[in-house]
Amino acid sequence: MAMSDDVPDGPSVPVHGIGPRPPVPTCDFCSRPGAIVFFATAEFFIDLPTYTWASGDRFYACPTCRALVDAGDWPGLIAYAGLGARGAKVVEGFRDHHTPGAVTFEPGTHPEHSR
Repeated sequence: MAMSDDVPDGPSVPVHGIGPRPPVPTCDFCSRPGAIVFFATAEFFIDLPTYTWASGDRFYACPTCRALVDAGDWPGLIAYAGLGARGAKVVEGFRDHHTPGAVTFEPGTHPEHSR
């Protein structure tokens, strides 16, 4: 599927799709279940052809994506997560707006439930 400006969407569509959120958070980068940390992020916006996407103030990460973020390996993160051009823009925005240092939470919990 391609966006209207012919930027490929790639496999960055979340695995959980539409519906209730899973009981534990999925990784915001690769969409796999089992995020173990989140990174605080200043909200940023990406203008797309038909809407403006807002980031929110947290990005969740699985162990692999966390290691790539901690290493500052942005091309590696984009490749591992299999992100298309739009996903790469999100990673670039995250890179420029996140607070270094991951916030851990208890396995099997979902930090969003208490917000």
